[in-house]
Amino acid sequence: MGGKVPNRFLGYAFCVGDLLMELDQDFNIVNADGAVKNTIGAATGSGAGSNFIDLLETKGRGLFKKSIEQLTGANRIGPLMLNVGRSDHMRELYGAFVAKLPNNPGAIFVVLSRPQRLGLNPDGSKKTQTTDQKKQGFFSALEDLFDQDPSLEDKVQVTVLDTGAAPELSSSQQNSIEAYLQSLSYGGNTASRVADDKFALVHERENEEASGASLKAAIAQQTGAEVTTATIDAREANLSQKDNMRALVFSLQQFTEDSEGFDAESIQKNCQTLIGETTERVKAFRKVLDEGAFSLVYQPIVHMKKGTTHHFEALTRFDLPDIMKSQWEMIRFAEDVGLIDDFDKAVVQRAIGKIRELIRQGGSPGIAVNLSGRSLSNPEFVLHLVSTLKGNTDLKKYLSLEITESARIEDLDALAEVVQEIRSVGFKVYLDDFGAGAAGFQYLKSLKEDAVKIDGAYIKDAINSSEDRAFLRSMVGLCKDLGITTVGEWVETKDHADLLAELGVDYGQGYYYGKPTNGLIAARVGKAAAAE
Repeated sequence: MGGKVPNRFLGYAFCVGDLLMELDQDFNIVNADGAVKNTIGAATGSGAGSNFIDLLETKGRGLFKKSIEQLTGANRIGPLMLNVGRSDHMRELYGAFVAKLPNNPGAIFVVLSRPQRLGLNPDGSKKTQTTDQKKQGFFSALEDLFDQDPSLEDKVQVTVLDTGAAPELSSSQQNSIEAYLQSLSYGGNTASRVADDKFALVHERENEEASGASLKAAIAQQTGAEVTTATIDAREANLSQKDNMRALVFSLQQFTEDSEGFDAESIQKNCQTLIGETTERVKAFRKVLDEGAFSLVYQPIVHMKKGTTHHFEALTRFDLPDIMKSQWEMIRFAEDVGLIDDFDKAVVQRAIGKIRELIRQGGSPGIAVNLSGRSLSNPEFVLHLVSTLKGNTDLKKYLSLEITESARIEDLDALAEVVQEIRSVGFKVYLDDFGAGAAGFQYLKSLKEDAVKIDGAYIKDAINSSEDRAFLRSMVGLCKDLGITTVGEWVETKDHADLLAELGVDYGQGYYYGKPTNGLIAARVGKAAAAE
């Protein structure tokens, strides 16, 4: 390629693309590499005078030109789904990524990838996704847009649509609305269904078709559905600022969950207030992280038959800022705004420091640390975590990790790989709240963890509920068959402890054995423990 295309761009192309091209300002192909001959009919390294526009079908030419106009040298646009080839009968569908580089503004770089490489069906359609997956994908794409190009806030707006007041949408109506919004969205791929009756899109400020009135009229005509809309001005919301973007994503999350005060009408009227208040909460949480304004307290986990402490669970306690109401709200908020991974890193480091301090003093008990499923879904966090664990393998008999499910885990296969990587380093992994919400038998099958903590809701009423006892018996039996250790939560009385021991639960945790405290002391079983 004559050395004209930077190595980093070429490397990227070979990782995810089938064909890399360098175009001049008139879209002439200056250099090309990859599957060149079959696509553009030229030898590798030369465009042979071809113009890329001529290789596109008519409806793709306008989309491509418009996308090039949006390049700044700091952003990347794509994938644009384009049919590319020397003639109509030879054209093949590709996902195109386009970019300019700051040190070479006169060149346009294009990577073409077959749909399968992008996780799409051969016809370019997305593989079946749940609504939650689409929602999280949209939120991630929204953040990436402004990360790549902060100046974008002067050009675009974010519009949300709600059909909740109308009759329930059919799947064909949902798909029709989603496809229409995609056609109006910035770059052609920044719109999505974010709930069964809610949608969101990013669009250019000057796009009249994306105005609230136009959207209402077009969707009513196409599907018969009535929508309410709210438009957020990216410039007024200062979305180039990371914390403001986090606040917007949090507001959109509340919108999808029908949270009070986050309906379309409220967002339209009070957008700046909602984002401003959330930004203040983000800043408050950041201050907690920066100042280390949290502590760890420890609750014993006890061998059911021996009555001896096996290890302790480390629980976080915040110095709550006025704007936060509870410990639980603090954690859930951190998950919703994408700060939980930073917090989980801090907790792991705090626990490691505590263990090393106790070892220097003569010995440490085992300590289990909670990690959010959302953190473990973040590749950067996983890389940091595994690196930390590998640097502390001498603590593998002291430190274990508990996966919490306060944020729903979308990709169990990916999480299963993470769990096995952690276990391969030598650290044990627990699944918290087994049986609650989605953390059920599918998790047990997929994750292959060392132990599960049975959700306390089953244990709390098991003394008087034959149904809960049946569920407990089933869970314990299955775990024994799979060789998985069981821990029972919410053990509040001797009757609870006796029942769990009778059912074969391995360990217990709850006020009967001891409340969370700042110290690490052996639990006392019996009347004294129950009285604590």
